[in-house]
Formats: sequence, C-alpha cells, structure tokens
Amino acid sequence: MGIGGSVWRGEVTQILFSGKALPVRKLSWSVNPVALFTGTLKAKFYEQQTPINHGDMGFNLLSRQVELYALHWQLPVEALDSWIQLRGVRIQGNFVLDLQSLLLPPDELFPSQLDGRLEWQNAVLQTDSGYWPIGSPAVQLSGEGDAIKGIVTNSQPMLPGDGSFQCTMKNCRVTLSVQPTPDAPQPVLNALLLLGLQRSGDEFSGQITLPPDYD
Repeated sequence: MGIGGSVWRGEVTQILFSGKALPVRKLSWSVNPVALFTGTLKAKFYEQQTPINHGDMGFNLLSRQVELYALHWQLPVEALDSWIQLRGVRIQGNFVLDLQSLLLPPDELFPSQLDGRLEWQNAVLQTDSGYWPIGSPAVQLSGEGDAIKGIVTNSQPMLPGDGSFQCTMKNCRVTLSVQPTPDAPQPVLNALLLLGLQRSGDEFSGQITLPPDYD
C-alpha cells in the first residue's frame, strides 16, 4: 500500500502480511537495469528513516526464483506489540536480523535455503514487579521445507539456556530450557512461568507460541 515511483526506483509506505501491517516505514528500492543482461533483476532496498536497515536481492527471470544476497534489519521490540502478546509479560529490547543468503522458489512462501541469525539485543522482561534484563538471546536460522528453523542460545550469566525455534505460516514456536542461577530474582522466575515454561527443580523448560494459542 502507498506505492510510489516506478519499477526501477520507488517506495512503499506500508506492507501487509496476514492482514497486519508490518513495522516498515517508507521502504525504498532501486533496480539495476544492467543486471537484466544476465537474466536477473537485481535490486537494493532500504528503510528511509532507518538507512541501516537495508538489503540486496535478485529475481531470476527464467526460474522465477528470488534470491536474497544480504539483509540487515533491526527493530525495537515495541514495534511488534500487535504481533507479540504474552499474558502477564511484556518484552523490550531490539531484534536484529542478519541474513547471508536466502533462496525462495517460485510460488513458495518459505525458502529452500536460508542462512542467518536473529538476535534479541538488550532483552528485557517487564512484569508488574519491574524490568529484568535477560541478556541477548540469539537464533541461528535455517530453512527447511515449509518452515524456518533455528537453534536458540543465551549466554547471559543469570539465565543461561538453549533451545530450538520453528516458524510456519500458522505461528512461531520456541522450545526453551533455562537454568537460572541461585541469585536470579524471584520476579524473573515468575516471568518465566508466565511465559509458559514449566519448572522442575532448577530448570525451566517448555514451549512458547507466538501468537499464543490460548484456550
């Protein structure tokens, strides 16, 4: 929506996905016409108000395959409030996505090849009891069939843990295992329970679904 310019150079003010507006502000693009002689339509794109958010992509005119050569995108977590709603807990910080490669076959919504990393920088859990930093959890991303998968790690001393990640058209599921240190504040432990993790001794584990599939 809000498209201006031409195929070669232009901008869009709003992008919709599953009926919701993505938090992208004035996404601009420019196409390299010379690349057409190689059979590929190549373009660069960036967010006008946050130029650090940018990427390079190509479209093979013969195979109709989309290839993302590089992408760097960072976004305040608060910008995704309409997408991420957790009962009793709010999350803060910045999501930073770096992709090194992505191949998207024609008429498919999930990549046949994906290599990248998603990091939740300066991650904070907010509850009625206060604000609690939990480190910078990261996910190493890969593509597999009709899903995007990844490995979750967090080396923050208070909440060391690991897990896995899977995102489909329906939702995203994160499976976590966290072992808080003995000095972890009780409100942080309560927040882990509010997120849906179960406690067994010193370990909190379980699955978090976004958007939540509440009963």
